[in-house]
Amino acid sequence: MKKRTWLSALLAVALLVSMLVVPSASAAGNSAFTDITDPDQANAAEMLRLLGVVNGTGGGAFRPQGTLTRSEFCKMTVEIMGRGDEEPAQRSRTIFTDVSSTHWARGYINLAASITVGGSSGGDGESATAGTRLIMGVGDGTFQPDRVITCGEAVTILMRVLGYGDGDVAGGLNWYDGYMGLAGSAGLLDKLNLTGASTISRGQAAILFYNLLFAKTKGSDSLYLTGLGCKVEDGGILLDVNATLAGSNTAVKTTTGTYKTDRAGLDENLEGMQGDVVLDKNDKLLAFQPKENITSRAVNVAEWAYNEARLTGGETLELPPQTTIYQDGEKKVYEELWQDLKPGTPVTFYYTAEGKVDYLFLRSASASDTAMVARSVPSGNPFTALTKGEGNYQIYKNGMPATVNDIRQYDVATYDSGAKVMNISDLRLTGMYENVYPNTDTPAKIWAMGKELPVLPCAVEDLRNFKIGDTLTLLLTSDGKVAGAVTTAAAKGNAVGYVKSIAEDGTAVVQLLDSVLGKVEGKTSYRGDSAEKMMGELVTVSSYKLGQITLTRLTGGSSSGVTGKLDVAARTLGGVALADNVAVYEKVGSSKLQPVKYSQITAVSVPASKILYAGKDYAGRYNVLVLDDVTGDLYTYGFMSKGTMTTPSSMGEIVNSTVIVTTSDKNGETKLELVGGVEVPRNAIGGVVASLNTLQDKNKIAGYVFLKELGGVHRSAFDMKAKTVTTTDMVLPISDSVVCYNKTTKQWFTAEDPMDALNQARAFSDNITIYYDRTPENGGKVRAVVVQ
Repeated sequence: MKKRTWLSALLAVALLVSMLVVPSASAAGNSAFTDITDPDQANAAEMLRLLGVVNGTGGGAFRPQGTLTRSEFCKMTVEIMGRGDEEPAQRSRTIFTDVSSTHWARGYINLAASITVGGSSGGDGESATAGTRLIMGVGDGTFQPDRVITCGEAVTILMRVLGYGDGDVAGGLNWYDGYMGLAGSAGLLDKLNLTGASTISRGQAAILFYNLLFAKTKGSDSLYLTGLGCKVEDGGILLDVNATLAGSNTAVKTTTGTYKTDRAGLDENLEGMQGDVVLDKNDKLLAFQPKENITSRAVNVAEWAYNEARLTGGETLELPPQTTIYQDGEKKVYEELWQDLKPGTPVTFYYTAEGKVDYLFLRSASASDTAMVARSVPSGNPFTALTKGEGNYQIYKNGMPATVNDIRQYDVATYDSGAKVMNISDLRLTGMYENVYPNTDTPAKIWAMGKELPVLPCAVEDLRNFKIGDTLTLLLTSDGKVAGAVTTAAAKGNAVGYVKSIAEDGTAVVQLLDSVLGKVEGKTSYRGDSAEKMMGELVTVSSYKLGQITLTRLTGGSSSGVTGKLDVAARTLGGVALADNVAVYEKVGSSKLQPVKYSQITAVSVPASKILYAGKDYAGRYNVLVLDDVTGDLYTYGFMSKGTMTTPSSMGEIVNSTVIVTTSDKNGETKLELVGGVEVPRNAIGGVVASLNTLQDKNKIAGYVFLKELGGVHRSAFDMKAKTVTTTDMVLPISDSVVCYNKTTKQWFTAEDPMDALNQARAFSDNITIYYDRTPENGGKVRAVVVQ
């Protein structure tokens, strides 16, 4: 019979990008024994430690390469049978002449020699048969307790533990050959390449006993470990090997529950895998068993879209919006999360047997508490100490695959040993040292620009060089922890964001583009008209005075400084390459700056005049683009009409014009009303964008557009797979958020997916009118569809 193989690590997150893998039976594990380097032996020894079978040789050592004597093996066998408490009663007996009363293992040897397996008492006309003793001497009344045990001897004993006796095995050239053959079928020799005459090491013995636990006993489908009070249950998907649970120092969380454990730790590579949990008699977790033949793929995503993900390197993977995604130990739906996922995010895709995406698993984005700073201009890799000699790791900088040549002075690195990934960040924040906890000599967290930032141990010495009130530049990890601090002359901050609001007293709120830092706020010099002109603009942020921030505008000037056009297909701007994880933002006038996907740019090219800002990364690639009304996707489209609103003033009430757009979402009809004097033709279909500027808490209009009408389109003109409409003059892309209206019933077609609503419209009538904003080469798309 074939034993199910137990794993404690199967797949590193740092698999080669784009490589499909079908996990093979392998194991890797953490152990309380610090001298075991072989992952299979470490996992086996840890399991035996938890069951009380082994306790090492002292000082956290196991001596896996050391040999094992016959007496030591006897002790382990008695313990794994759960009969160790019977040993003291056997110490006074003499069975073997060379096992004296002073021998430390006398009780264990005598007990093992007294245990019989197999045999029967007769009955129903059958004669009684003798059983087989668990251990026997060497034939001369001796046992040779201190001789190194051979594999044939060890396997014979363990097969007898499973209930097999001499009558169950065939003969052979050697007395143990029958037991060796049977052991191979039972899975007892898995991961071992030994002959019967081979001596075995302590590490190899641990694997033998580990295999015993998951072998079936004679004549039964039950695993041996169930006889020890252990059990195997469906564990669902492993979410967190470092979970917390009341009343326990350590715990493991899966989709079926959170389990206490006394393990030294499960390998983080197990996270995301499906499998079973092995529980002891007290329901504490002993092991996690990944299921076999599960196909997974570890990748790095450069761009997330509603129904697909583009990988670094350009490959696109289909991703249904309702796909389950596990992040931070919680189950979520991709459709609700995709807009918040950052470019450069490492993720593992898990597939069904049919090859379809089953679920996604995102490893925790939290950086290690151990970090290093490149203090000088690097020559080679200054961060190798983080890996503790581990090789074959990948380097990522700001979420992008990188090399040693991409490391710069004052970069910060952390190392994920589970994924074998070195994460490098060049994120910096320049501001005033505002406060500290608990004190300046041992800072655990500090405040700058009103933000509370955790301090790593490697930054403590740097911060002692500054006092509260000083201006400094903080060197941050990818998850916003302070790894170092330098003067502003040595390095400047690079925090970039957009102005979200400015109050009457000049207090500005800036939403930083790096979501780790969130938003900052502080007093500025902007008031009235100057404040209104700053709304929505991209700025760099710094602080040189308590409670105040300095904003340096990157957009909104007479020129962005960009030369050349954006070649969308070639992914170049003025001949300079874009980074794979380029972050693209868009605004219309004074609207909110919003992230868009590069794939939303359907124009052939974008002129420099429509690019408000272009920022480069450490390698000279463009990694941030801010577009001026290029995709058309920021507008809310529908039927447009005029409205009014009144506002009080010292002269009485003032009537202000508004524009109302009647449209729909998945739940039905909605209305958006914005303040602005726009002449709206009767029955116009168009779109509007809200400004960050308001009047009486109602947003003003930042931009508007009237759509072009094209009637007489047949349902066959729609290619729903390519999401295009072919007319006599052009091929128009269909917007992912297209709205569809039934002129006959005067109702909107609604669905979770706008494409499903479009199919409802096509099914209703072949008399279709489409509305688009501009020509395809200029980025136009079908925004609305009306049928009758």
